[in-house]
Amino acid sequence: MNNVKKSNRTKILEYIFRNAPVSRATIAESTEITPATVTTTTAALINEGIIVNLGEAEQMGDNTLGRKRVLIDLNRDYVYGIGIEFNEKYIAFCITNLSGKVIDEIMFSTTYKAVTNITGFIVQNVDTLIERNKEIVPKLVGIGIALPGKLSSNQTELVTDSKVWKSFQPQKIKERFCLPIIMDNNVRCMAFGRYLFEPQTTPENFAFFHVGIGMYCANMIDGELFKADNYIAGEIGHTIVKVDGKCCECGKSGCLQTYASERWLIKAAKLLVENKGSIILNSLVESPEEISIEHIITAYNLGDEIIRGYILEGLKYLSMTISNLSILINPTKIFLHGRLFDDLEVGRQLQLYIDKDLNFMGNHYGSNIEILPYSPINGAIGASARAIDAYFINE
Repeated sequence: MNNVKKSNRTKILEYIFRNAPVSRATIAESTEITPATVTTTTAALINEGIIVNLGEAEQMGDNTLGRKRVLIDLNRDYVYGIGIEFNEKYIAFCITNLSGKVIDEIMFSTTYKAVTNITGFIVQNVDTLIERNKEIVPKLVGIGIALPGKLSSNQTELVTDSKVWKSFQPQKIKERFCLPIIMDNNVRCMAFGRYLFEPQTTPENFAFFHVGIGMYCANMIDGELFKADNYIAGEIGHTIVKVDGKCCECGKSGCLQTYASERWLIKAAKLLVENKGSIILNSLVESPEEISIEHIITAYNLGDEIIRGYILEGLKYLSMTISNLSILINPTKIFLHGRLFDDLEVGRQLQLYIDKDLNFMGNHYGSNIEILPYSPINGAIGASARAIDAYFINE
């Protein structure tokens, strides 16, 4: 297959992923690929079993009789991708089909043992996943790994705020498996998973703002993940929200993450428990080391005034940042994702702040900001999407 035909194949497949079921005529009209080329390419895709004919569908036009077009759709189980995400809270593995349906998954809470041997841990559990799904192994196209940071320019180590992942050796993982492997930042993977697997509710231009142990914002522009020449782009947690504020590990003061990330909220809550400063929080745990974001959310909802103060301050700075993001790049949509927002009361309060901060933009712009349901498997699903895109759509 020559480069022109391959390019057309990719464009057509991308369009089908985002718009199926769809007719050949619509593909030609929307991609500006000639109808003859669309017909030839889709015929080849049907012969390979990648797409299927659904039959005729009536498309109402200017006359009441309408026009009938033959719709085509993806064969969702033609191939599969493996997705992996690891971070300080959990390590997730999954296999998905072409629509993002999870065929199998393995989930672990992160332990010291896993952290100190993350390379071996990943290899071991990918082997387990493959062993459990032998019947679809020939249909696996690749492995995606969602990272709590970014790979260095020479692809040999992980660049991250956390120092716990020293044992991660990307090259050893690549050498271990016959399948091609793509590695990318976990939030970029989540954003791409949303784009590829949820096309009905995801525009071509959006921002995906994740708040977890750390925070990151991935931007999709005209259907492409934005990527700068360095690792700074997307590190929204290091934007300054309070002059002369808390000292961040990056060396600056007043970074957003020092007020709104799980790591810093847990750090503040531990100090409270150590000093017996919160009756409610102290009643929820036996020691400071037990504290999780779930305990903090519970204390917030039970009316702990100090915890409420921490969270409300963090939400105000998050809203300020979201408002600035809306003004600077004006994405069609901003998706918010994180365990903190999954709590209805916290999510409601954040939305109130956002509506107030964006009121000047008019036209109810705040409605373009959506809090997504939180799930610890989302990063792994997104990593599978990256593998499917790299090694199937753009093969």
